[in-house]
This record gives sequence, structure tokens and C-alpha cells, in this order.
Amino acid sequence: MLRNVRRNWIYFRMGLTHARYHRNMKRAHRAKADKNIRKFKRYIYRAEDAWRKLVVLTDKQDKLNG
Repeated sequence: MLRNVRRNWIYFRMGLTHARYHRNMKRAHRAKADKNIRKFKRYIYRAEDAWRKLVVLTDKQDKLNG
């Protein structure tokens, strides 16, 4: 029971983190087109952080499944 709850919670967090990654990448591309380097750097670093969190969550998921 607890294992299923953890697994579902990880899937939920992975979905939110994946959406955060794409949202920040979209904003970064828009800032790049506007030639606003400050906003570009802010959003690209946020997207990078979201990607790192997604990798950590994927590793946790693999440990729970295997």
C-alpha cells in the first residue's frame, strides 16, 4: 500500500517537474527572441534545475520499481 502511494506521488511530482521544465524553456526561448539576456539566463537556469530534479525523481522511481 505504502509503496503504491510513494510510486504515485513520484509520478505526480515527475509530471509537475516536467511541466515546469517545458514552461521555463518556452519562456527562455521567448526571452532569447526578445534579446533579453537577463530573463533568458533566469529561465534557462530554472529549466536546468527542473531537469536535474526530474533526473533525481527518475532514479527514485527506478529504485522503487527494481
